[in-house]
Amino acid sequence: MCQNDPFASHHFDSWAKSYDRDVQEQTRFPFNGYERVLEAVAILAEPQAGQAVLDLGTGTGNLAIRFAGKDCKLWCTDFSEAMLEKAREKLPQAHFVVADLRADWPPELSRSFDRIISAYVFHHFELEAKVNLCRELVTKRLAPNGKLIVADISFPDPKKMGGFAKSVGDLWEDEFYWLADESMAALKKAGMNVTYQQISPCAGIYLMQASNLS
Repeated sequence: MCQNDPFASHHFDSWAKSYDRDVQEQTRFPFNGYERVLEAVAILAEPQAGQAVLDLGTGTGNLAIRFAGKDCKLWCTDFSEAMLEKAREKLPQAHFVVADLRADWPPELSRSFDRIISAYVFHHFELEAKVNLCRELVTKRLAPNGKLIVADISFPDPKKMGGFAKSVGDLWEDEFYWLADESMAALKKAGMNVTYQQISPCAGIYLMQASNLS
């Protein structure tokens, strides 16, 4: 990635040590309802023992650990080696791959998965990149009847996002946050069957499956 990359891995390496404390203690933007969001992903996924689950941007493993408790087979990726070191401590049984979603697909993950999950990652991508990545995951990486579940910073529409931004003042940072109205339309246009749930004032979950995709 370029030298001026705003989402460089070393920024997340330095955050790894305090990440768990930060997300648990922060009750305002951007982690309002963090634990509720992760739990909702686990419920929507309906995990079963033996299922192959891929966690994209696993961080310190806070989402993946919910699937480990259901005896799923876990593959965990992140572009921060320091984050993955923390995740390994929680999930010694998982397969770990250092990977950047903006780069080529890792050969270690050249298989299909029953569930692909991700939390607080996709807001680093513009809408077109989000849609293209989701389409690739659904068409090329999911097993038949599989599910892609993406939880992230998301708002129903621009008006709701604008109102929320004003309410948090200096905490607000401009990134490529999901807007459900435009995102749902774009994902459906790309051929996906998608549903959306707003979980907290600033986070929601997109569940995607194939819908007559070639």
